This record gives sequence, C-alpha cells and structure tokens, in this order.
Amino acid sequence: MKRAFVIVPLLLLTIVTAGAQSIWDQAHLARVREHLGDGTYAAAYRQLLKEADACMEQAPLSVMMKEKTAASGDKHDYLSLSRYFWPDPTKPDGLPYVSRDGVSNPELEKLDRPKLQQMATGVTTLSLAWYFSGDERYAEKATELLRVWFLNKDTRMNPNLNHAQIVPGLYDGKGRCYGVIDAYSFVEMLDGVQLLEGSRAFTKKDSKALKAWFSAFLNWILTSQQGIEEGRQRNNHATARDVQVIAYASYVGNKKVMRECLGQFYEKRIKAQIEPDGRQPQELRRTLAFGYSQYNLTHMIDVMLMAQHAGYELQGLDLIEKAADFLTPYLGKDVDEWPYQQISEWDYKQRELAKDVYRLSLLDAQRQDYLACAKQHLVKRFTDHFYLLYYTADATDDAFARADVQLRHQLRQANKIRTEKKDWSLMPRSVERDGSLRMVRQPDWCCGFFSGELWQMYQYSHDPFWREQAISNTWPIERVKMHDGSHDLGFMVYNSFGKAWELTGEQSYRDVVVRAARTLITRYDERVGCIRSWNWGTPDRWQFAVIVDNMLNLELLFQTTLITGDRRFWNIAVSHANKTMQNHFRPDGSSYHVVDYNPADGSVIKRLTHQGIANESVWSRGQGWGLYGFTMCYRFTHDKAYLEQAQKIAKFWLSQPDMPDDMIPYWDMRDPDIKTGKGLAQDGSCPRDASAAAIIASALYELATYVSPEDAATYREAANKMLHSLETRYQPEQLGAQGFLLLHSTGNHPAKDEIDVPINYADYYYLEALHRRASLVPQVAE
Repeated sequence: MKRAFVIVPLLLLTIVTAGAQSIWDQAHLARVREHLGDGTYAAAYRQLLKEADACMEQAPLSVMMKEKTAASGDKHDYLSLSRYFWPDPTKPDGLPYVSRDGVSNPELEKLDRPKLQQMATGVTTLSLAWYFSGDERYAEKATELLRVWFLNKDTRMNPNLNHAQIVPGLYDGKGRCYGVIDAYSFVEMLDGVQLLEGSRAFTKKDSKALKAWFSAFLNWILTSQQGIEEGRQRNNHATARDVQVIAYASYVGNKKVMRECLGQFYEKRIKAQIEPDGRQPQELRRTLAFGYSQYNLTHMIDVMLMAQHAGYELQGLDLIEKAADFLTPYLGKDVDEWPYQQISEWDYKQRELAKDVYRLSLLDAQRQDYLACAKQHLVKRFTDHFYLLYYTADATDDAFARADVQLRHQLRQANKIRTEKKDWSLMPRSVERDGSLRMVRQPDWCCGFFSGELWQMYQYSHDPFWREQAISNTWPIERVKMHDGSHDLGFMVYNSFGKAWELTGEQSYRDVVVRAARTLITRYDERVGCIRSWNWGTPDRWQFAVIVDNMLNLELLFQTTLITGDRRFWNIAVSHANKTMQNHFRPDGSSYHVVDYNPADGSVIKRLTHQGIANESVWSRGQGWGLYGFTMCYRFTHDKAYLEQAQKIAKFWLSQPDMPDDMIPYWDMRDPDIKTGKGLAQDGSCPRDASAAAIIASALYELATYVSPEDAATYREAANKMLHSLETRYQPEQLGAQGFLLLHSTGNHPAKDEIDVPINYADYYYLEALHRRASLVPQVAE
C-alpha cells in the first residue's frame, strides 16, 4: 500500500528543536544504556570503551596539519583530492589528473579528508562512551577535539569546502561540487555532540560557538557555487547534500531551512532517482554500481529517520523500499550474479546493505521480511557501534555474543598448547580437575565438536573470522574418516565436516563425509542388524555392544545416501534405528544405555549400563541421545514409528518427578542422592548434567515442528525453560572456564571422570539449541 507523505508544518514547529537527536533514536539509546550488561550490548560497549580509550591517547587533529595549502593561501581552508583522479601517465608532470572511476588514489591520505573523518569518528566514539559510561573524561576529550577542529582561532577549519575534491591541473585549484560529501561524517558526529550537551565538559559557550560554525557552514552549502551545484546533481551526491542540510539545520534550530529541504525531498531525490522497479539509474552507471546504489539508499534512510524523529511525515518510503527490494536478492550471492559492474568492495557493501535493511525494518514495522532478511545476512560482529545505535537484541543474540567472547578465548588457550606440543590436531574437550584445558587427539569421540562449534558461530554470525577458524580447526582431524575402530564417526565427522559441507557446499567436505560413512558401515553386522559400538570389553561383559549414543551417528549415513544416491547407508541406518527402538527402550519410554547382542543370531543377551548408576536407572544423557536420535530419524524417513518413539521418550522425560525446578537434570535421575536432598544444590554430591539438557532442548525444538500445536507448545515451553536456565545460571564468568560456554556437565560418573565440568559437546548442542529456538526449519528428505 502506498503511504502518502504529507508536510505538517505546525507539528514541525512544535517538535523540532535545537539539540534534538537527528538520526539516532534517543529512546533506543536509553534502553541500551539500561541493558549494557546483556551479552550483545556488553560486547559492543566493551569495544566502544576500547576505542574511546585509544582516542584518549591521540593528539587532536586540525586542518593546519596538512603538508600543502589550498590555492586560497589560507591553511585554515579544508583541502582534499578527488578520490578517483590520478596523474595522467602520458604527461611528464601528470597534469591534469585523469579519472579512474572506482579506483581510489592514495594521495588523498596526505590531505584533510582522512583527518576530518578521524576527528568526527573520534568525537562520535567519545560522546557515546560518555553517554553510556558517565565518565566525564570522555566528554572532556571529545570537547577538546571539537575545539581544536572547529573553534580555536589558531587551528580551526574555515566553514567552507571551497577546495574540497580538487583535480590537480584543473579549475585553478578550486574544489568541485562533489566535495560537499566530504563533510558527511559531521552528520553522525552532531548526534554525538547533542549527547554531549548533558556533560559538564561541553559548555554552553562551546555549544553556542559550534552552532555558529555550523550555521555558517550551512549557509555556505546553500549559497556557494559548489553547494548549489551539488544540489543539482541527480545521484547520491545530491542526496548526501540534503542529509547534511537537514542535519545542520536541525542542529542549529533553523526550522525554515529544514522544513523546506524535507518538503522537497520526495520530488527532488526519491522520485527523481528511483525507478518504479527500484533501480537507481544514476548509480547503476558506475563501476561500483551495487555499492553506490546501497550508498544512496543509506542517505535516504538517514533522511527518513531524521524526519521520523522530528515528527515529520515524509512521503516516499514505498519507493525507498522498492530500491531496497531491487538490491536484497543479491545478498549472500557472488558478485558474478550482479548484472552490473562492481569492481571492488562487494562483501563490504553487502554487509552495509544488511544494516540498511535492518534500519528499514525500524521505519516500517509491517515489513517483517526486512527484519528476517537483515538477521539472515547481518555480519554479527557485536563490536560494531551499529548494535548500540540501532539493534534490538534478543536472548539468542546475547547468548551468541557471550559465546563469541568465550570461544575466542578458548582458541587462544588451545593454540598455546598446540604450539607448545607442536600438534595442531589437538582439540579442546573439557577442563581438568586442576583447572587446565584437556586437549584430545583423533580418534577421541569428542574431537569433532570444537570445530562444529566454530562452524555454528559462522552460521549465526556470517563473520569470515569464524569461517577461517572453523576451517583451520576442521582439517587437522581429517584422518579420522578412516578410523574403523569406533561407531562415533558421526560425532567426529558429521558435526565437523558435515556442518562445514552444509554451510559451504564445498566438495572437499562432502568427500570426507562420504568416506567416513563408508568406514562406519564396516561396523554393521547383518545378523544383528546394528552397527557395533565398542570393540573393547571381555565376552563376560559383552559380545556385541550397542549403545543408545549410536543413534546420533545415523545422521552421517542418511546424509550420505542423499549425497550419493547409494541406499546402503540409508538401509543400514534404518535397520539400526529399528533394532534400537525394539530392544533399547522400556515400556515407559526410558532407555537402557547398552544392549549386548549375540553376534551369531542377533538375539539380546542382556541390557545394562556403562555410564549410568545402575542397569535399570535413567542415565540422563542417554535419554537425550534417544530423543534426539529418533527425532532426527523421522526428519529423514517420515516414518511415524520414529515420531511416536520420540514422543514417548519426551513424555517420559518431562514427567520425571525428581526433575529440578530449572529442568537441568541430575546426571542420573535415579541417583539415590536425589532422594536424600543432597543433590538439590550444585555441591557435587549429585551433579547436574548441562550437556543432557542441551541435547534434549535441541531435540525438543525439532520435535515441536513435527507434532500437533498442543504438543509443540509443551515441547517448546520445556526447551525454552532449559535453555533459559543454561543461559542464566550455567554460564562461567567472562573468560573463565578456559573459554567453555556451559558449566556443570557430567561425562563419565562411574569412572569418576569429567564430573561437574565444562565439556565441548554440551557447548555444541547448546549452540545448536539456540539456532533452533530462533529459526529451525527442518530439512525433511523425500
């Protein structure tokens, strides 16, 4: 529906006042300030303070620092070089410079433009640091930067851009109209300045003097030859010029100019520059067509936000959305799929477009597709100021932001050990009793979880850093694909190489998955109908042991059939699942840990436990493996018997009478210490198992997508409660626990090993549960 945009001058007069926020939303900033301890904002806040502290150490910048002087002879005049102009190689002196569109000349770094941007960024950073921290030192430094650049007689910039974007050899050293865009950094800076109005350091005298400077600068834009000509452009330059006019007029309280510019914006900029199908012809002509289309879109969104915050209803949002809709289909695509030129900066401009789409979702709440698109494509680096200025974080964002900090720390700790031992195949598994990091080599069954965590970080964040780390932590365990001495190839290979293949589609990962599946099926025995779990153990203990954990390795086989078309893998997985469903489960839906089969005829010899407290007990992680495994089997096969089995397990689990209030189970739900009350506190007498909770929560989220609305609500409610407990009560201190994400897991209680410690598979399934809570759409095979 087309939204009319009407000028409301009376409303404007009552709402627009000097000192009001321009692009930023004051209410949002206030909410963020109240939640700086939350994971997402905490990460951005830490980075903000780090950058602000760096600014504190830097000397103030001034236009007086450049080596050259403008043609005016006055060094106070700003001087910059046209970005895409280079010396003419056919001329001895290179003059006049010639255009190479889209290719920046490094000479521009020697003049004022970089200093202007650095100064403005510094003021913005320091102002935000003062606003969020209350530390007056930051306001004092920001004020010092402003005084040196704008106010002090000996160092101030003259309020003009007469010599911006000069072309050596042309125009007698005078600047071009395009130089007006050099000052765009002032727009956001002034939002920061308006925060400073509440500080002690930025005085009324400073405020009055800075407003006088910007009044003069605004007048220069409106009356100078360059400013007038810039306003006549038909592309992003004219839009950026108007953003500045509106922002400066708002700052100095010039309501007349602001009203006039907003009143003309729809006809002169939006309608004139955007075609009905969303194309921006003037930007598409460029060698950086995608980049400039996005750049112009950013300016228009800035204007929309300024109008919104001023209480001014502006026409044209529908056309701006058309422009976004023209660009968004190329998010996540390769540059070769873009039908115009984009000779550089493809990835960077994609990231910027995702931010634009998010800001559009703030302007139009009806466009929930924008919010979904932004969250799908935002590169979630929570150190970016964007998350303080615009982003509304949820619990999943906070959890991944904390995970980001922890896993970076774990990488550092692991790499120290790898360097010392000269072995890069070592992977973090858990924390030893003395607090040191336990590292394991392949074929330890846990060797693939760490790289799987890193792939999940990449899946969530889209940050190339996590992809690089995931790659470098995946390939060192490649040889495990040949290991035929364990059933755990699914854990080792599919949660690492399989996750990599899912996210990248790269053939090399696929090949490792297929080879590992071929190795795994060598452990299958047709007479038993199962994949053998362990080779070790004496005949009086077991002859052909199959453990409930083995259900998780079937995903490797199902996926290999989908990859190769070879039904052997699928049929073996189905046979194993059927035999496990038949023999591993009690009538109430609870599971034995181990079933020992007679390899001669496949009959059951006995049912027992290896990691539970007793053969007939309820080992919590084993119940999780069963629930997860049969839910996953239904995903692939659509066999209702698997769905019914998963629901039966879920019903049993959710009816446990001794389940703690936070739903993080004891390691074994039949441990006698529960009855005595000793286990009600995390005192080690009856330890909890966060890993079981993470596995079960992840499984319940998936199971909820296959069942009736009533059952789905029950499963989601239980999973939400478990995940909330893990997020709020089972997290280590920042940089604690060797960088693991969850505390209080139990590995092998009977062996007195890994009791009440962080463990990597708990972290893996925790991250997976977070993903599923937010966005699980099961990929069900035909």
